[in-house]
Amino acid sequence: MTVLVAERPGAGEPRPFRFPAFSRHAVAGGTVLACHLERRPIVSLSLVSRSGAAAEPSGAEGVANLTAQLLGQGAGGLDAHAFAVAGERLGASWFAAVGWDATQLGFDVPSAAVPAAAELLHHALASPTLDAEELGRLRDERLDDLMADAARPRTRALRELAAALWRSGSRYSLPQAGHAAGVSAVDIEAVRQWHDTRLLPGCAALVIAGDLTGLDIEAVGATVFSGWSGGAGEAAGTTSEPVQGGRRVVVVHRPGAVQSALAVGHSGPARGGEDEVALTTMQMALGGTFSSRLNYTLREKKGYTYGASAQYDLRRDAGIFVAQSEVKTEVTAPALTDAFAEITGMHDGGIRADELDDVRRQRIERYPLAFASPRGVAGALSEIVVYDLPDDYYDRQRERIAAVTKEEVDAAGRRHLRLDDLVTVVVGDADVVAEGLGDLGLGPVEVRADE
Repeated sequence: MTVLVAERPGAGEPRPFRFPAFSRHAVAGGTVLACHLERRPIVSLSLVSRSGAAAEPSGAEGVANLTAQLLGQGAGGLDAHAFAVAGERLGASWFAAVGWDATQLGFDVPSAAVPAAAELLHHALASPTLDAEELGRLRDERLDDLMADAARPRTRALRELAAALWRSGSRYSLPQAGHAAGVSAVDIEAVRQWHDTRLLPGCAALVIAGDLTGLDIEAVGATVFSGWSGGAGEAAGTTSEPVQGGRRVVVVHRPGAVQSALAVGHSGPARGGEDEVALTTMQMALGGTFSSRLNYTLREKKGYTYGASAQYDLRRDAGIFVAQSEVKTEVTAPALTDAFAEITGMHDGGIRADELDDVRRQRIERYPLAFASPRGVAGALSEIVVYDLPDDYYDRQRERIAAVTKEEVDAAGRRHLRLDDLVTVVVGDADVVAEGLGDLGLGPVEVRADE
């Protein structure tokens, strides 16, 4: 029998949540963070290093990613094929990821095979093959990816925005994955130099998350760290040198483009500020959810685009604020006018009570989903390592989200939305859009040829 209800049921109260308990171990000169997750038989076993793309030397941008990938292409006397087969026999899946501030690599592996996977991980870290031919293959693949990225208007806009916000020579002025000239210059000696000075036990930790029943965690840690020598690694160079140029517009000319890719932003704060929860709450209301102001206005109300967003990328040294969208060429100017109006409105008028309630509820309800898998928990533990966060950070963070006030959010918006420093990048047909952009008051307009 079908039963009809007069009103849609409302959401219930979020369940209490605590981040899974974890332990720390000092083993063989290294640090181990271990988190037991009952009935999660696939364990995430990873080494996280505090060196990422931001620490790359000038002229070798991309070496961190290439080195991380190459470590899985043979180690401990095994060539690339034999190393892959050894992992497959364990049911293990190798992964390697490089961010601005960290490198993380290791295996997702069945619990019973963790000791054997730890031995493979040790070889990858302490005695990698670092084969020049394999590096050449990986380098060619990376160059192909960069060429494809350059053809994507959205990616091109972000690249141009980074170059406009950070001074030449700052690592942040280039894409995180590097650029063609830097990647092309990475040879096997550059890889060895990065491995020997950056991927060291003194600036890294082993993170283990999953069902650890019956595992000797200290023995696993000893397998990874024993015989792997090295100190704390070199200090990272200065990466954050923002350009203080005020508002301006850069148009990358793509003749005949039927859409304009838009990126509007400025440099931002580093990770770990006292008002981080208030800042990210404001950002979600502005452009971080489907019902956010930017998406509602540009997509739902005006029909300019399929989507619009805004976010802060908070890094160890500094950050960046960027609002993005892709719109029809003929509405480029009005779309930017509306986007600036929403950013200005958030800065001047603050968040509405209904927006705050909605964002706060979404964040609280979705919070546990980030830690639903061993890899998710391992990623959270890695952030504790990389950013020197307190062990109770994730429990306190959820409490802060629930308690954040309108006054705190509004103060963060006034402090961190710098209206006079917004740089606008448009990748589109300059013959159609450039003249109209000059009348918007967004700063001087510079037109550049596409590469």
